[in-house]
Amino acid sequence: MLDELQRALEVIYGVSAPGRVGDYVATEEVLAALGARARASEELLVVQSEAGLELALFISPEVLRSLPKLEASGARAFLDGLLPAFSTAAEGVSHFVYLTLQALRERAVSLLELEVQAEVDKFATALLHLWKHGERRRSPELRARLFDRVGYRADLGVDERDRYRHANHLARGYAGFLETQFVVDGSLERLLRELRHAYRLRGAEKLEYLAARA
Repeated sequence: MLDELQRALEVIYGVSAPGRVGDYVATEEVLAALGARARASEELLVVQSEAGLELALFISPEVLRSLPKLEASGARAFLDGLLPAFSTAAEGVSHFVYLTLQALRERAVSLLELEVQAEVDKFATALLHLWKHGERRRSPELRARLFDRVGYRADLGVDERDRYRHANHLARGYAGFLETQFVVDGSLERLLRELRHAYRLRGAEKLEYLAARA
């Protein structure tokens, strides 16, 4: 299912990442062997060496067990029960795809840029799941569940918490912009064109672009 999420992101954005996320999934035992531990249900571990980036993606077993149910889920089951697991997995896959693409192009990427893109990707992939089931008009409910009903771990530092809140704010505003401009009238082609444009912006330019629509 993680590879399917990667393929969904690649189709949405018209890109092809250099690697399959399923090959980089690590268990808690693997993390322990690397001297690391997962603080959350999703963690992307990144080590930069002379050989390039070394990656490992942890997704909790509970999330992974929920993913096979997604394909058959209708809009209500998806929003009421499966959205948290879907969002966690989509965030991890988003981090993997975006970071590997930027590394391939030898572009630097900030933690805020990475988090903002993951927030947008969660909304975009979930929205298109609803759209496929004829439920695109549930977009406001989806947006509220993703961006309004949120909490932050108590162990986050001040800078981390501020970064997550800022990413949430930018993505929430951008999701509202997408709704009014493209979702309401069912303009899927224009929606994808907009998402692809924003995806290709970099660094401060991307953040300013999203902030102007928040």
